[in-house]
Amino acid sequence: MKIKRGLSDADMLKGYNESLTFENGMYADEEVRKTKFKAAKPQAKKELLLPEEAQERLNRFLLELSMEWLKNKGGNCTWKVAKENDQITIKPVPVTKK
Repeated sequence: MKIKRGLSDADMLKGYNESLTFENGMYADEEVRKTKFKAAKPQAKKELLLPEEAQERLNRFLLELSMEWLKNKGGNCTWKVAKENDQITIKPVPVTKK
C-alpha cells in the first residue's frame, strides 16, 4: 500500500485500527478488545472423603514421609496404596525408570 504525499498523519492512518497491547494501551481510556484465546478453566478439585482436619494431618504425614525418604534413600518415590482388611496403607516406593 502506497501513502500519498502531503497527507497529515490522521489522513495516512485513516481506516487503520491498532489492536491494544500492554505497550500502547496501558493508559488508554479505550476498551480493550477481547482476545481469541479463552482463559483456562481452573481444574476441578479432586475431593477426598475425609474431614478437612484429617486431610491436613494426612498431607502432613505424607510430607514428612517423603522428606525422610529423600534424606535416607536420596531419590524420588511414588506412593503405593493398598487395602488390607479394614486398613489402607500408603508406602513410598522408588521410581522405576522405563
